Amino acid sequence: MAITYERKKQRQNNILYTVVAAVLICVVFFAMVISFFIKAENDAYEMLHIQTKQIKDDLILQLKSDRENLVTMANFAAKLYADGKSYGRMFDSFKPIGLFSRIGILNPDGTFVTKDGVYNLKGQISFQEQASLGEYITGRTYSYSIPDEQVVRSSVPIRVDGKTVGIMYGITKIETINEKYNNMAEELDAQLFVYDKETGKFIIDTINENPGELSQLKTRKYNEGYSYDDLISNPNGFISFESIRTGEDLYAHYSTIEDFNWGIILARYETQVFEETHKISSNLLAIFAVIILILAVYLELILKSEKNRARLNSESSAIRHLLLEINQQHENINSALKKIKEFSSARSCFFADTDGEDYYYIKPSLKEKCLVGDERKYFISELFRYAANIHADDSSTGFMQITPNSHLLKTNPELYHFLLNQGIKDASFAIIADKNNHVSILGTINPKKSSAIRKLVEDVVVCFSIAIYNKKHLNKTELAAITDSLTGALNRVAYKKDILLFDEEKPEDFSCIYIDVNELHIRNNKYGHAAGDEMLIYIANSLKEVFFGQYIYRMGGDEFLVFAKKISQNEVKQNIEIFTEQLKIKGYHVAIGTSYRTQNTNCEEMVREAEIRMYEAKAKYYQDKEKKCAPNADDKGYVHTKTGIVEIDAMISILKENYNGIYRVNLDTDKAHRILMPAYLGYKEDEEHFSNLLTKYIDDSVSPEFHRAVMNFLNYDALKRQLLEGKIPRITYKKTNGETIILSVYRLGEEEDSANNTLWVFARD
Repeated sequence: MAITYERKKQRQNNILYTVVAAVLICVVFFAMVISFFIKAENDAYEMLHIQTKQIKDDLILQLKSDRENLVTMANFAAKLYADGKSYGRMFDSFKPIGLFSRIGILNPDGTFVTKDGVYNLKGQISFQEQASLGEYITGRTYSYSIPDEQVVRSSVPIRVDGKTVGIMYGITKIETINEKYNNMAEELDAQLFVYDKETGKFIIDTINENPGELSQLKTRKYNEGYSYDDLISNPNGFISFESIRTGEDLYAHYSTIEDFNWGIILARYETQVFEETHKISSNLLAIFAVIILILAVYLELILKSEKNRARLNSESSAIRHLLLEINQQHENINSALKKIKEFSSARSCFFADTDGEDYYYIKPSLKEKCLVGDERKYFISELFRYAANIHADDSSTGFMQITPNSHLLKTNPELYHFLLNQGIKDASFAIIADKNNHVSILGTINPKKSSAIRKLVEDVVVCFSIAIYNKKHLNKTELAAITDSLTGALNRVAYKKDILLFDEEKPEDFSCIYIDVNELHIRNNKYGHAAGDEMLIYIANSLKEVFFGQYIYRMGGDEFLVFAKKISQNEVKQNIEIFTEQLKIKGYHVAIGTSYRTQNTNCEEMVREAEIRMYEAKAKYYQDKEKKCAPNADDKGYVHTKTGIVEIDAMISILKENYNGIYRVNLDTDKAHRILMPAYLGYKEDEEHFSNLLTKYIDDSVSPEFHRAVMNFLNYDALKRQLLEGKIPRITYKKTNGETIILSVYRLGEEEDSANNTLWVFARD
């Protein structure tokens, strides 16, 4: 009966545990689903904010550029007027530029002059009123010259001797501006609206063929916390309301377009916002075990989709923006090269000039194809040689494409075979030269979009050249302040500055690699500090090559740290393997610890984690070295020599298993004799002097904070004085493997005035 009761009780407990586990799994599942929806909503708002700003910045840049062009034409018209000439010459030479499809001039007599003819607008429009408005841009309005045509009109007064003699208009068709920004909205998979804040009329409307008005949104059913009044009264913010087309919620971000009194709205449907979240939730319900894989695939698809959305106009603008800020953000050069490489689907992207500046970006997984050393010097020198031929006619810019074809084989067989050996099928690059014959080249290797890349590199090569020149000549002091003078790596000043930026940026796929050089002290002591410096320089250069484009710091005498962005954990491991293999060629060894985050980066926490793992690796290195050098602790070949002191001999016989090593040392001759094996100091012990043996042991096995204290035992004169006073010198210290050791020194012999013969005992604490 007792057994039956126990089994029943166990079964009930198992059922209870199962039910509890199921409930907990359900709670976790629903909590995860809710968190996914909350995060998806927040991410949707954030993405809408970012993309709204991207479109707004592009539109402002376009409108300002068009206004500058209009001002230039107004100045030209003023000169024609002052010279008594007609405007016909200007109209004949005009071609559509920017968003302008045509131009026109309103005269004081009410006539409106265009390329197609003269229109009498007297009574329809007041010249004085238009002149008093100065420079402005309208919302959606009707054309003066073509009935029923809806346009956006930009206005600039034509002034001669301080008097307004005409008004220059730049005409933008509504369909022209809609066509351009419809494409951008389609790329973002969103709805875009731009409206005149004064009239409420839509200028850009990606939903309707005939643009509507902002007041149409007044009747929408807004979600809790949002209202039409917020949209009207606030300069920017978020709104959410029900769509009359589909009945589902729309999520939108709105903002004011400064200087033009326009507003912009970017919106997405609820199904677009939560589409992937629903998929993830259903997959969690179906098979919870594979959720990580699903998320990884989802993330990869999203990243790949984002890359495919890049277009020439937005990339060019983004690259210019990066280059304008390279003085504050040094990694922007690498980011700009990366954008060009990804846009062109090339193997790599590079920039070089005749001042010796050389920047190179290649996908980390293609490191084996990275041109380095003499091969890179040869490749760049050949490009400059061809660039010199292009600029023989003193032209300032040019473009060249070099391929290993039959012509190159005849004219330059060495370069032909070099390109084939390096797997280079196409080297496309833009060239710019100034009056001082300073040449810069910007290009790609093996681009898949050759026609597009030519326009992009020609468009930004001037910005690259100017930005690099400014960075080099205007920031020498700043560069010196954040650079380690020996290795050329970044120093702790740069490190402290950058971690604040990383914590704010919170980059994805972010790694911290902490490197400590093993046996630097030994190399300094044995070969001199020049050898140690050579070792540090080689290690720093190897890090720069393997982790090209990432953030490499020298943290201290023998410590380095690397922050790597947008590199997967597997790629980081592969790079570390390449790095350690390069060090083995020179016989160098390092201890490495890493930490990795996909998001929510906390740099100091990652550094502490990587540092702890580095110390673990360092301890293992010295443990392995000690095992290789010292005899096995189970070896029966112990050496046990009689000391002549009964008490000590008895102690050794009884307690020898607790001791790591015992040595008899003559302080006058510095000669040692092993009394108890294994040889604790971890060497074959063929050193002639005991002090050399102990010094090596301290450098290799003793934790650095105890080096000075243990080294004091090599002051034999001080040691003798303590022994003659009847004292037993003793110290407790830690080894690099974490083991605590007690070193004691005893006096041997009966001579009252002698303390030359000593017994050194290394025992575990």
